[in-house]
Amino acid sequence: MKNDFEILVEKYADTVTRICYVNLGSRADAEDAWQNVFIKLFKSKKLWNKPEEELKKWLVTVALNECRDIKRKLFHRNHYDVDDLSLSCTEDFYKDIIIAVRSLPIKYLQVIELYYFEGYSVAEISEILSANENTVKSRLKRARELLKGDFLNEHI
Repeated sequence: MKNDFEILVEKYADTVTRICYVNLGSRADAEDAWQNVFIKLFKSKKLWNKPEEELKKWLVTVALNECRDIKRKLFHRNHYDVDDLSLSCTEDFYKDIIIAVRSLPIKYLQVIELYYFEGYSVAEISEILSANENTVKSRLKRARELLKGDFLNEHI
């Protein structure tokens, strides 16, 4: 019989893993961030019974903060092991899209991740990232332009 915490980990593990990996680019660093996120959740038992959307938003925010903290550490290496990423889709086209998204500057990568992969609205992303809604809209627009240009240039 699984306890409440195990159920929450199973439910949100993929989301937190994806956010950590996309933001850090390293499996080892993503695993460290993932572990820190769920340790914080374990210590915050009062969150376990929050509504699903509120809990997910909390997890996303904590995951993004953990990623920022790891990036700030002096010993952090900037490398990407995209080939090790376990993707649910196996078609080369979709892998190319993921690689293109990963190549974006972090401020664009985050809004694309939250909007398209996690399904958050502009208002919710604004709250999660503590940014103005117009800033989020601008970043989404710029990210789309960058992806369109880079992706089309490589695939035409």
